[in-house]
Amino acid sequence: MIVRKLVCLVALLSLGAAVSPAVAADAPAAQVASTAVADSNSTGQEAAAPALEWKDYKVKGYSLSLYGGHFSGATYLDLMPLGPRTILTPGAGDIIAYDGSVLIESIDMQNPTASLRHYNAPRKEIEAGTAIGGRIGIYVADDFHLDLVGNYMSGRAVTSMLYNPDSTDPANEWTRVEVDEDPGFRAFKGGVSLMYDARPATLLGATPLIGFGLGGIINRYSELEDKTALYLEGNFGLKFQPMDDLSIIARADLAVFAYEVDELGYSNMVSYKNFTVGAAWFIDTVPAAVRAEHNATRTKKVRH
Repeated sequence: MIVRKLVCLVALLSLGAAVSPAVAADAPAAQVASTAVADSNSTGQEAAAPALEWKDYKVKGYSLSLYGGHFSGATYLDLMPLGPRTILTPGAGDIIAYDGSVLIESIDMQNPTASLRHYNAPRKEIEAGTAIGGRIGIYVADDFHLDLVGNYMSGRAVTSMLYNPDSTDPANEWTRVEVDEDPGFRAFKGGVSLMYDARPATLLGATPLIGFGLGGIINRYSELEDKTALYLEGNFGLKFQPMDDLSIIARADLAVFAYEVDELGYSNMVSYKNFTVGAAWFIDTVPAAVRAEHNATRTKKVRH
């Protein structure tokens, strides 16, 4: 009986030794197969990722433009001539010179005796000069772009008055003469503009540009303090495109703002007009294939 039990135990041990190597040999194969299946699924998921379309690009491109041209200047003080019976309280008619003092001619204008007045009707203006500037455009659609704008204008600030050496002599006439100047006047303007390239209205290769903007302006004198204000602006231009990424643009800008006038104690509405010509470079952010497909789709829609 004991011998039989020993024989059974030896047989079981031999069977276990034979099975263990086979199981161990199969385990690496199963792991390799599982890894291969996982890699295959991952590759399939990457291949299935959809390609980006036109609508997926929030910014369609950028434009950089530089330009220069004519600055119109403006008149910000223009007083009517004082009548013979007009009497001003002391200091009410003082005109400030560009060095901060009171003009002697304005004191003469306030003489209580009208026949002794030699000066009248003061006027302050910024003469026409030069304008230069630049724009960085961000295209958010085919024809709409938001432009960051910066401009520099320079001119000559001039004060003039009517002059008559002897108003009691009928042969003498009042003539306007210059009494003060500031040749170092300049203005800085910066803001944003929303522009539309009106391609449907293109005629003879010229595409109209229409837009409006707002921002801030600094009027700077050589000695007087700066005059700052917020402006509203209208823009119009014509764009000619000799190359795919290069455009020539003729532009007219009209900026309107409130100019603080010391002599009045309040502000006058003033407008600056710039007429410029420049070049713009377009930087594309959309792949060429995607843009070509989009343009082809637009062309089909227009034809239909």
